[in-house]
Amino acid sequence: MTITFNAAVIQTLAVLGDIEANIALAAAGVREAVRQDAKLIVLPECMNTGYLFDSAAHCRALAEPVDGRYCRALAALCREYNVFIASGMTEKAEDGKIYNSGVLFNPAGDLICHYQKQFLATHDQNWFEVGVKGNPFVDTELGRLGLLICFDGRIPEIARCLAAQKVDVVIDMANFFAMDQAEMWVPARAYENGSWYVAATKSGVERSIYYPGGSMIVDPQGRVQAKVPYDVHGVATARISLPDRDRKPWQFGGDKLTDRRPETYAIINQPFATTPLAALMGEALIPENSTVKLAAVQAHVSESHTLDDALEMIEHAALLGIRVMVLPAWFAAPLWRPDADNAALLARDSGAVVARIAELCRRYGTIIALPTVEERQGALLPEMVLVGPRGVIGRQAQVHANPGTRDWAAVADGGFQVFETDFGRLGLLNDYDGMFPESSRVLALLGAEIILWSCAWRHPNQRNLLAVPKAEDNRVYVVCANRCDAPAPGGSFIIPPAGFPSWDIDALLPPNPRWGAVTPLYANRALTRQKEMIPGVNMLRNRLTDSYGILSRQP
Repeated sequence: MTITFNAAVIQTLAVLGDIEANIALAAAGVREAVRQDAKLIVLPECMNTGYLFDSAAHCRALAEPVDGRYCRALAALCREYNVFIASGMTEKAEDGKIYNSGVLFNPAGDLICHYQKQFLATHDQNWFEVGVKGNPFVDTELGRLGLLICFDGRIPEIARCLAAQKVDVVIDMANFFAMDQAEMWVPARAYENGSWYVAATKSGVERSIYYPGGSMIVDPQGRVQAKVPYDVHGVATARISLPDRDRKPWQFGGDKLTDRRPETYAIINQPFATTPLAALMGEALIPENSTVKLAAVQAHVSESHTLDDALEMIEHAALLGIRVMVLPAWFAAPLWRPDADNAALLARDSGAVVARIAELCRRYGTIIALPTVEERQGALLPEMVLVGPRGVIGRQAQVHANPGTRDWAAVADGGFQVFETDFGRLGLLNDYDGMFPESSRVLALLGAEIILWSCAWRHPNQRNLLAVPKAEDNRVYVVCANRCDAPAPGGSFIIPPAGFPSWDIDALLPPNPRWGAVTPLYANRALTRQKEMIPGVNMLRNRLTDSYGILSRQP
């Protein structure tokens, strides 16, 4: 049975320290949302008190319990209008601690879901404790609803845990400080997890903080269905439809959850101190001696380009001083998606192609990540071969079964690995492996500084929404080489650890469809050892690994 209803986001600005004024703001927003026929209504973060307190003592003085004045007012509004209301709040909990919390009330006025923010931004750390409620959800007539708060959305595991619990709609109560938080990460999390996102944030100025806005409702394919304009207060509503709650498909086939390989993600649940990355964080590294020139080489065999043509372009890239490069998916195949016959030919010729790549690497002192197919015990196995000046460095078999090649392609039992080289620690993503946020997180925890993603993109969102978060979430370089004959052609690029100055990738770096294009970057590996996004906010060390157990368990 398809579930349909209207959801609304309220974009406003709380009055610091005035709970009665904030109740009035919430009530006005709820009335407008009800006028727009909303059944689920979402308010921003810390809506009962405001956010930028004088001190921890000031925050404590303003905080309320979940049965306090603000929550009682929300419950009364639910009963009056027969709606669900979610809001962020500053909570004084039963344990005496102060949390940045989220609450969800049903039409009867009952508190049905209670969440405490678990990944704290710099300001949060001044007055809030880390949440202890994990990743809760609740089943309702509107589907399965889950909660997160603002910066939680920058940590892929938090959204992924909700998705793994088959949450239909993620309610995000936020204080977005920057436009990319809304414009990039809300659609990215919706797209990679296949859940609706209903994200409400503030607009205006609170002391030293400027909230641009960006409240939005995003569908499971990353498409914004409703949005409140920047720098205004208002309400936006969209129709949510949940036709098949057990499937979370990509636009091009396959499933965002059932195609996962949980048995290969175990390191995500390890305490950070036990990971290979933790050991690297204490190593001395001289920036001047840690530079390397990277490139995505957009050249491959095609209907109009031979293997010799493609190898010639690789040689030109090597002459530019490129020391680490990645090639597009199925490099030596004339089709962006090989059939069984093409795959058999790739496997037959793989040794010869590797030998020619190895000769280029020896001649120019470079490392090349070559995607190919190998025959193993009678099975055809897609894999990437990492070749260096002294020959084959290692091989990375494809981990996730590509929906377009499952009729002939095998997958390996093993997981991901990182290769120590003269030019840095390299991790490899073979085409479909890059669709899963666990893949790049595992490589980062294994100590990868540079991730090489060999691509045949089938939808623009693979470039626009998935690539940049891989780099920024993990503070690594991500080098993407895409085929020119893929359904979403070209656009190969390199993302640095801190990302780009703009979230709009198409405007900043319009996709170049030209065969033979070389995208270089002179990279400083020292930047990958600094995992803090802002002061005190380490994107890997600060994670609550004990709450991510569902990610490495078989469903």
